[in-house]
Amino acid sequence: MDIDLQKWLEKFQMEWEDKPIEYLDQSGNWNEDSDPLFGSISEAIQSRDFELSVGELQRISQWKLQSRRNDSNIQQNSDEAVTKQFQSALTVPTDREAIAALTELSGIGVPMASTMLTVAKPSQYAIIDYRAFRGLVGAKPGIGDSEQYADYAEFLEYFRTYLKNPEAYQFYMNHVRDIADAEDRSARQVDMALWAFDREMA
Repeated sequence: MDIDLQKWLEKFQMEWEDKPIEYLDQSGNWNEDSDPLFGSISEAIQSRDFELSVGELQRISQWKLQSRRNDSNIQQNSDEAVTKQFQSALTVPTDREAIAALTELSGIGVPMASTMLTVAKPSQYAIIDYRAFRGLVGAKPGIGDSEQYADYAEFLEYFRTYLKNPEAYQFYMNHVRDIADAEDRSARQVDMALWAFDREMA
């Protein structure tokens, strides 16, 4: 491990603690979760057997994008379709299949699908974006070493296609979970640290 995970985790938490995500609590009221580890929203979603409405999916999208620019795309889905695909994604055996199920929904690409999975089960899943993906090289330099051509070419191909390629998420999660296991952290904690590391180093 070539980066100080705890240092970058703390930096992420300082930056994102004032950007809460809205969710429906057990009483059906809108509430805010300011915990970047998604403690409250994941508990609420799990308590209702992973039912997810279009309205709540919009709030997740707004948090991820820090804007409402995807709202109209998400509104093209029904509550029933969102819940069906969400529940299916959380029962399939691979990350690739989970992402593929969610990207059938309107307005959902790989990064947003990864966010849906992560708010539901932050110990198991991680959010993918270009910063966290690129941050893998800081934690595992071998995958970004051009002298190890096969590994480097694989990394570059998945980095190039991660916005639409479920296989890229599988690749990313394999490395994230390796780091999480080695550092005794959750998958979500790893993506937070990778994001903060890359942001500082870029």
